[in-house]
Amino acid sequence: MSTHQPDELVIRLATPDDIEQIEYLDSFSSSPTRDIHRDIEKYFGSVDPSTHDRTVIFLLEIQGTIVGKAEMMLPTQEMGEGVGYIKRVVVHPDFRGRGLAKSLLLHIFAFARTEQNLQTIDLYVWEQNVSAIKLYELLGFELQHRELYYRKKL
Repeated sequence: MSTHQPDELVIRLATPDDIEQIEYLDSFSSSPTRDIHRDIEKYFGSVDPSTHDRTVIFLLEIQGTIVGKAEMMLPTQEMGEGVGYIKRVVVHPDFRGRGLAKSLLLHIFAFARTEQNLQTIDLYVWEQNVSAIKLYELLGFELQHRELYYRKKL
């Protein structure tokens, strides 16, 4: 499933050949979870791996250059509710402020609805990420609750 728009914008599913570019884009994320051990990160935000068994990665390209990405955890077949979970939405700093994250998310919504038959999409965002919060609210996400995350070094 690809989306073609002016300026040769393409959104596609990632393949194993894209791992280097995915890691490069992840290096621009300011998410504090980058410092949390990966096993803990997998469970952070109450995303339960028993209910989400597969992750797909969407890449956004402009004129053949990958400039953005987002990951979506898909629910297991046994889950009747159909709730997906979006994580790690990143646009390269040189391409921010152009509406690319919005285009990427709208594409993911269409994929979730038409190809995965999902009813709901959840995500978490850090309070300091004001631009992302504005985008999510513009796209119709509603705040469900706030969480506090504590850590004590020993």
